[in-house]
Amino acid sequence: MKHVYTALLFAACCIAFSSCYTYRVATHAQSGTGVRKVTAHSYFWGLAQQKDIPTPNCDSLGIYGMSEVRVRNNFGYTLITVITLGIYSPIRLEYKCGKPCPKTAEL
Repeated sequence: MKHVYTALLFAACCIAFSSCYTYRVATHAQSGTGVRKVTAHSYFWGLAQQKDIPTPNCDSLGIYGMSEVRVRNNFGYTLITVITLGIYSPIRLEYKCGKPCPKTAEL
């Protein structure tokens, strides 16, 4: 019975102390938009995945640069990846578009 309590305590500690990890890429460009969040999906250990992540809000403003990009993973996404043995792996992307350059004069 003691082993069961030890196993339950270990499992509870693993869940309680689990956290997400984040990678952040920032540039010196000023932020022009708010944070947009997108979930990207990868299948079969990365063999089938999205080629490009669309950024409609940056494209509609005519901005071709990002001021910040974050790649996040959390316990739930990791658990899904482990349960499916890597066949399905989601990841969270957050980005901010850069501020468009102001027009100085008409030609």
